[in-house]
Amino acid sequence: MRTHTICLTLLSATLLVSTGCRKPSNDHGHDHGHDHGDEPKTAQITVWTDRYEVFAEHRAAVANKATTFITHITELHTLEPRREGMVKFILRQGETVAEHPQATAARAGIYLPGIIFPKAGDWQVTLLIPTDGTNAPVELGTIKVYADEHSAEHAEIADGPEGVSFLKEQQWKILSKTELVTRRRLVERVRLPARVRAKPGFSATITAPVSGQLVVVSGQPLPQPGQRVEAGQLLALLKPNFSEAGAKVAEAQAEFITSRAGLDQAETAYNRTKKLAAEQAKSARELQETELAYQSAKARYGAAVGLIATFKQAGGTSSPDAPLLMELRAPIAGVLNSVAAGPGEVVAASQPVFTVLNPETVWIEASIPESGVARLSNAKDAAVESTGEPGPFAPITGDGRGQLLSLGLEVDAATRTVPLIYETANRDGKFRLGQNLTLHVETARVDEMVAVPESALVDEGDQLVAFVQVSGETFEKREIQAGIRDTGFVQVLDGIKEGERVVTKGAYAIRLSSISGVIPAHGHAH
Repeated sequence: MRTHTICLTLLSATLLVSTGCRKPSNDHGHDHGHDHGDEPKTAQITVWTDRYEVFAEHRAAVANKATTFITHITELHTLEPRREGMVKFILRQGETVAEHPQATAARAGIYLPGIIFPKAGDWQVTLLIPTDGTNAPVELGTIKVYADEHSAEHAEIADGPEGVSFLKEQQWKILSKTELVTRRRLVERVRLPARVRAKPGFSATITAPVSGQLVVVSGQPLPQPGQRVEAGQLLALLKPNFSEAGAKVAEAQAEFITSRAGLDQAETAYNRTKKLAAEQAKSARELQETELAYQSAKARYGAAVGLIATFKQAGGTSSPDAPLLMELRAPIAGVLNSVAAGPGEVVAASQPVFTVLNPETVWIEASIPESGVARLSNAKDAAVESTGEPGPFAPITGDGRGQLLSLGLEVDAATRTVPLIYETANRDGKFRLGQNLTLHVETARVDEMVAVPESALVDEGDQLVAFVQVSGETFEKREIQAGIRDTGFVQVLDGIKEGERVVTKGAYAIRLSSISGVIPAHGHAH
């Protein structure tokens, strides 16, 4: 259903023309090319629909004489002026209907029809704007038409609203936007500094077990950062220094021989005890002990086999003259994040060579002040915004995104804070490990309340202000008493009422206009 809002300030039961043209206290000379000294007052009409904002100005209309309606049309879905196309004005008084088509705009967004009303009296005026194959009607209200010039010159037209003058041409230039102030369901949220970290088991560092020279796998280039790798994938080979290689190989071979002998002995003892237990010559406890010893020996032998397997003969040969090489494999699947050395470079023992990250799931950690823990004890949902880039807010819980993982049970003695951890999906890679964020954590307080987008608020010293559009080119500065915040919206306790239109884009430019003292050029002549 289309909603129309008509901004008329004439204090009368009849919907007459809107405000007069008295300059507000900080008006910047918006005179449409006239001298304000002795000119007649100009009426204003401002109408919003779901598609358009129409701001029209005109002098008192005289029957059978063309009256110029300076009509500004803004397309609300683009915030730009309507640049081309005809419009039509429909005039109605009882059974009398007249039409005034206006073929094109005089300038982008500005139509200057010279409308002739056939007779005096009250006329209902409708503007038809062709839109998507149909005519979108905009009701401009009732226009009082006078019988002669003398009556028109002495017509009583109410003074216009006072406020900050910001012309349509200026609004179009910065694509300013206003929104209707409504009641919204807000959940109080606490803002906390947070940081993204890897989920345990989703990051790994591959270090050099000994010092040596990095060697690429035969027939393969060295993997590069950003490349996906699989768990167990061979990334590179390491040619150890001769003395270290010999010591490591001897150590590995000794452990292999010892573990093999231990496994044989444990297996023999287990099989003998198992046979005797079946003949009830050994107790169940003795069988259990030999079985445990056998399993331990098997595990030790498996580790020794894995260790000896890391030493490979160069070129796959078993020649004693071939240099030994150690394998560097990816322990997890993920994305190669860093490579510390290139082929032929020497790396030191325990030096990180590769790091692998799995970014599909991350942890977001914050610290809650001790005094605020009670408010968040039942918190579930949360959203984040990037530090330095306010909004839009990204939910990290609900709809399969993630969940509250942990609310700490202990207050840190030094910081007097409690850790809070969320786990969330990161399949699109919007979070980077180590990234600083602002976490918005839900509390138990929920209510329907008058609220505006955060973008409507401007800091002015210690006071928050917003700008309410009171007519097409006039804005009123309001001091705001803000309440709770919820993912981009702020409760308004005082300063703005439901149903008013607040500037949500371009508010800072309007503030600068209000304090600059610069007279804005209208940019077009009427």
